[in-house]
Amino acid sequence: MEMLWRARQASSLPLDYIRKSRPIAASVVGSHIVNWKQAQYPITGHHRGGNYEVTRVFDLEFPADFEFDWHHDYRNDKTVPKSFSRRLDIRSTDVVGDIKYIWEINRHQHLSAIAFSGRPDAVHIVSGALRNWLSNNPYLIGVNWTSSLELALRIISWAISYPVLYSVMERDPQLRDSFAQSVYLHLTTIRNHMSLYSSANNHLIGEMAGLYVGAVCFPWWNDCDQWRPFVKETLEREIQLQFASDGINREQATSYQLFTAELLLLAMLVGRNSADEFSGTFTARLRMALDYLANIATPTGDLPWFGDSDDARGFVFSQDDDALPVVMQLGALVFNEPRFAAFAPGVTAAAQALMPSECRKLNVGEVAPMPRTTTRFLRDGGIAVIPCGDWKLVMDVGPLGYTEIAAHGHADALSLQLAVGDQYLIVDSGTYAYHSHPVWRSYFRGTAAHNTARVDGLDQSIAAGRFLWSTKANTKVTEFLERENLVRISAEQDGYLRLPDPLLHRRTATIDQEEKYILVEDTFVCDKEHDVEIFWHLSERAILRQQPHQNVVAEAGDHAMKFSFSMQTSEVSIIRGAEDPILGWRSLAFNRKHPIPTIRIAFHISGKTTFATKIDLTQPSTGRQDHFSKQ
Repeated sequence: MEMLWRARQASSLPLDYIRKSRPIAASVVGSHIVNWKQAQYPITGHHRGGNYEVTRVFDLEFPADFEFDWHHDYRNDKTVPKSFSRRLDIRSTDVVGDIKYIWEINRHQHLSAIAFSGRPDAVHIVSGALRNWLSNNPYLIGVNWTSSLELALRIISWAISYPVLYSVMERDPQLRDSFAQSVYLHLTTIRNHMSLYSSANNHLIGEMAGLYVGAVCFPWWNDCDQWRPFVKETLEREIQLQFASDGINREQATSYQLFTAELLLLAMLVGRNSADEFSGTFTARLRMALDYLANIATPTGDLPWFGDSDDARGFVFSQDDDALPVVMQLGALVFNEPRFAAFAPGVTAAAQALMPSECRKLNVGEVAPMPRTTTRFLRDGGIAVIPCGDWKLVMDVGPLGYTEIAAHGHADALSLQLAVGDQYLIVDSGTYAYHSHPVWRSYFRGTAAHNTARVDGLDQSIAAGRFLWSTKANTKVTEFLERENLVRISAEQDGYLRLPDPLLHRRTATIDQEEKYILVEDTFVCDKEHDVEIFWHLSERAILRQQPHQNVVAEAGDHAMKFSFSMQTSEVSIIRGAEDPILGWRSLAFNRKHPIPTIRIAFHISGKTTFATKIDLTQPSTGRQDHFSKQ
């Protein structure tokens, strides 16, 4: 079926080539475009989105009123030709540079944030940018018509900005008509080029959210009456497919958990505000997705970043509002769940726009109850969350990713992350890059960048492309025990059964909540010789000291932990920011990386071997407490 679908998509290329010069006419325009009323619009306009002085595009900054070349990659100083979109190779850095830098500005999320800011010239900036974009991006010409997800996110930004822009549209019929025509072409293109089968991941949710928001906010054509029920049915299905019954997004990527939750919340609220409610089944699964986020987040909103991340947002009302506070505050209001509200210190611009009447229930300045983490083994999604006082262990025992290609998964089976108070101290290394920096892309996706074991210098799973895995490690949980103050979880992964001498990796994590230690036992079941490495990646906040008997103490602020190892013949080293080979790096934002301390334990085995790591959750010595408290 997938091959047939892809063949049909390819066969539509000649028709699209004809359409680019003879765009589909926006057949039926309703009276809504002329007789628009704010009270009937599902998004409330306001100017409380905070100050807006600088547009940030990953590691670049531009003045708020900067006039972008919409086809230019400003990071690599490369302009993409304005040619037929479906002939452009967006994967080629020679053709497009880094496509992420172009697409990010063309999502127009900076324009929606400016529209809701308090700038007196906000309407002038946004309307001017929109005019410029419409004149420089004719239908199916250029890189900005190559991805249905990008079209959908742009439509969402336009829908968010429309309450602010309508006064300009009313005075300028030419802009209004040009805008309406482009909206229609966006929506028809999304509908005709959906991401299906192995591509039906967060892209499909984003596309459907954009098509739904566009059809509800711009109901100017008869097609909208067919699109709305179709999209609702699709989103109702996809939330069940893409989110496990325990709320975990099946892409095994925290960033996409947030991204899709944000999009689904927007679609649900736009529907509710226009008397088009989603089902109770839909809302129940969405609530589980937010409950999972509340369970893994620290009190200050630090998260364990499994899998890929490109800093993607579903929508932006204010650049001061991060994704987690926005999602959790909307969830708090939608589901009447006060503990979700703890992650947002004030009323977000998104809540004011989407749920203005409910915002009155929020007592700004009143300390909301922090979510209490309880031990949870989320079997369907493949994550175990185990608290130990003010510590919290999260273990990945799930699959590599979603669908056959597992596009955004990392080779991190059986990896651990550990939160210490407000922040994670044993951390995931992050992502850093997608299309550019292929060597670094491979490292950050690979096993050595995660808190697990690597055998014979090979990743657990075999990558076949930037967003494709040809051979995937499978995991299986063999035991989960919870008894008084002790929790134990055992699991195994089969990624190394492909070796000439097949090897099975088993990991057992035992958490003693009273004595405050974690015992990690890694067993390698094989017949012959192998080289094994175990990695522990620590936060940039941590300072590491090696002690006698190859013990390592990691200290950060008022917290410390001691690593001790069972095999004294192993080689224990602390590596920070190495490049040959790459090790000891972390990326907290797209295209940015920095050194972190990483413990590497290397040893040689012959036949079945068990290696134990004990992590004592202690306090730092008196002589060093003052020093770390000042960091």
